[in-house]
Amino acid sequence: MGEQRGELPRRGYTYRLSRRQLLVAGSAAALAACAPGTGTAPNAQTTAGATAATTGKPLKVGQLLPFTKVYAELGASMKRASDLYVKTAGGRLSNRPVTFIYEDDANDTPTALQKTQKFIDQDQVDLMMGVVPTPQAYGIRNVVDAAKMITIITNAGGNFFSRQVPNCTPACFSKYTFRSSFSSYQISYPIGEYVSGKGTKEFFLCYSNYGFGTESAADFKAGLAKNGGTTTGTPVAPPLGNADFLPFVTQIKAQPTKNVYSFFSGSDAIGYIRAWNQLGMNAAGYKMYGAGFLTEQDVLKEVKELANGAITSLFWGVELDNAENRTFVDSYKKEYNNLLPDVFAVQAWDGMKAVDEALKATGGDSSDKDRFIRALEDVKFRSPRGDFAFDKATHNPVQDVYIREVRTTGGQTVNVIIDKVAKVTDPGK
Repeated sequence: MGEQRGELPRRGYTYRLSRRQLLVAGSAAALAACAPGTGTAPNAQTTAGATAATTGKPLKVGQLLPFTKVYAELGASMKRASDLYVKTAGGRLSNRPVTFIYEDDANDTPTALQKTQKFIDQDQVDLMMGVVPTPQAYGIRNVVDAAKMITIITNAGGNFFSRQVPNCTPACFSKYTFRSSFSSYQISYPIGEYVSGKGTKEFFLCYSNYGFGTESAADFKAGLAKNGGTTTGTPVAPPLGNADFLPFVTQIKAQPTKNVYSFFSGSDAIGYIRAWNQLGMNAAGYKMYGAGFLTEQDVLKEVKELANGAITSLFWGVELDNAENRTFVDSYKKEYNNLLPDVFAVQAWDGMKAVDEALKATGGDSSDKDRFIRALEDVKFRSPRGDFAFDKATHNPVQDVYIREVRTTGGQTVNVIIDKVAKVTDPGK
């Protein structure tokens, strides 16, 4: 089922940079980043294993992450996982001490461009990682491609970023970019195909009104149609970073379709789920479905049992039963005061693992870009999510996608895996 891609609708999205954004990209000025989880400004540069004797050339990694606004907790989670990976590795990858330079993108594309240029010109990093929102991944694509800067995206899932498409302006595949995360198609199409195949065929759509939100809705709708499913009415699309979800959930309740597919993440997901409960949607017969970020652990630790019964799709769950995931979850909880990891931590962890494995294959050398790209394309390892490998045609992971239901047991609210769509690959075109 997951291997059948179906016919994807053509989309006319273009992501053009304004003259102001291009001017900003040439600036090397940097804004002070806020420390994840605190209100204080950290040193942007963190060296792991600095006190140990070193023989290899330091590996300098620029991490572009959100530490403020709607996705602040996502950035904090990725930072925790990156730091933990290097600590677990003894402070080095292939005998190279690792230096992270963290910058806050402030959920703003001109700022992301500015920080990217800083990494390239001022910091002269060996590679880049990070990026949460899709518009920022699209926005920096041409800059990193022109600089031949190997970049591993640890979240942003816009489809075009890993696809060979004509008239790329600027969002499309670059040989220098990889993803340790997902594409919208991989998260959203399978659940549409899955639920319609199980007989649930009519849905209403509600999603965050920006690049990834609209792609998620379109991919879900395409998957739904695979087995004769349809969507009804006019979708409800709150802006990203919305402060009040009650008016939008009220619109959902005013229409008759009971099954609702949604895309929200971070603080938006928290606000949406709270409004859903405040308006008694479950009692009124409405059922919540969505892309997995809607009920990820960063959200569940805030809303807890309010999300119970929600069905989502994602390539990982904290309850996933494999040795790598058990070790990862235990290590993360031990390091961070019993805090459960989330999928964003897994994406950063796997990004670091991919870099580690590629460096081993090149004897620690990252200076020959083509050789390092080939090494990344060849990495294969066991991840907390299961088997990990890049699709050489897209540099996007090939991965199982799990169907999950939120349940509270023993005082802990988690996503329980109830089914699986195997080896989902992005179509690439």
